[in-house]
Amino acid sequence: MILYKNARCIFLKVDGVAISLIPSVKNTCAVIVTYYPDKDIASRLRRIQKQLPSIIIIDNASSKTCLSVLREFSLSPTVDLLENNENEGIGKALNQAASLAITSGFSWVLMLDQDTLIHGDMFDTLVTIYKATGGRSPCIGSNYWDVSKNKEFLRCGSRTDREFVERRTVITSGTLLRLDLFKRIGSFREDYFIDSVDHEYCLRIRANGLPVVISCQQLMSHSIGSTDSRESRLLAFDHPPVRKYYMARNTLVTLKCYIAREPAWAVCQLARLIVEFLSIALLERDKRNKASAFGRGISDAVKNRMGRCGRA
Repeated sequence: MILYKNARCIFLKVDGVAISLIPSVKNTCAVIVTYYPDKDIASRLRRIQKQLPSIIIIDNASSKTCLSVLREFSLSPTVDLLENNENEGIGKALNQAASLAITSGFSWVLMLDQDTLIHGDMFDTLVTIYKATGGRSPCIGSNYWDVSKNKEFLRCGSRTDREFVERRTVITSGTLLRLDLFKRIGSFREDYFIDSVDHEYCLRIRANGLPVVISCQQLMSHSIGSTDSRESRLLAFDHPPVRKYYMARNTLVTLKCYIAREPAWAVCQLARLIVEFLSIALLERDKRNKASAFGRGISDAVKNRMGRCGRA
C-alpha cells in the first residue's frame, strides 16, 4: 500500500490501483447537462461555482438564446462547454462529461440538473459523508427539498446524529461520483436515452459490492416532473407522453437485469408503474397519448428495443 500525490489530490495505491482518498475542490468538478434551460441558469451556475470552480456543461442542442447564456458563462477559465448538435440523451451526455473530467485529471464529479438549486454547504457535507463511510462509497447522493411536492424527499427518522443512510439508488442530481468507477463497472447506459439512467448505474454499483449512500441533511432544492394541478400531486408526476414511454420501458428493462439481486426494489418499481398508469387513466390530462406511449414503452421493453424513441 503506497501513498503518493499528484497535482490534484492524494492517492492510495492498493494492489497497483490508484484510489482517490478524499474529494476536494482541486480533484472534483461539477457536471451539468442542459437542455433548453430557463433564464436563471447563469445564476444557479454561479452558485455552484462558489463551491466548485471547475464546471463541465454538456448542452443537448438548446436554442441559440440558451446557448448564448451558456457561452458567456463558459468564458470563465475553469468552465468547459461542450455543445451537441442534437439531443443525445442524459446517458451519453454524462459519459461525455465524465470522459472530459477524466482527461482533465479529475477524480470526482458532482452531477447536477440544470434546475437544481444547491445549498451553501453541499459539497463540504458530501465530503464529510465520504469520510464518514471510511471511503467505501464511491456514490453519494444528496437529500433534497422536493419543490413539486413541497416536502423533504427523505426523512431519516428521529435520530439527528445520522449523517447518511444507505440506499439502493439515488437520483443523478446532487450525486458525488468517483470516476474510477468507469473503469471498474463501465459507463452510463446511453441506450436508455433518458430516465432510469441513474437508478441502473446505482444498482450496477451495488452489484459490484459497493455501497450507495445519501445524505440525511437537505443539500439542495429540486423538482421532479410538473405538478400544475392538485390532482396530479395526489399520485404521480405529470410528465409528457415521451417521458411516460421512457419510464415504462427503462424501468422494466432495469427490472429484468436486477430483479434477482434486488427483489425489494423491483417490487417497489412495479408498484410505481401501476400507480403511474392509474394516474394517467384517472387524473392526468392528455390521457390517450400518455397511455399509448406508456404501452409502447412496455412493448419495447419486452422486445429489448432501446435507444431514442421517435414515436412517443
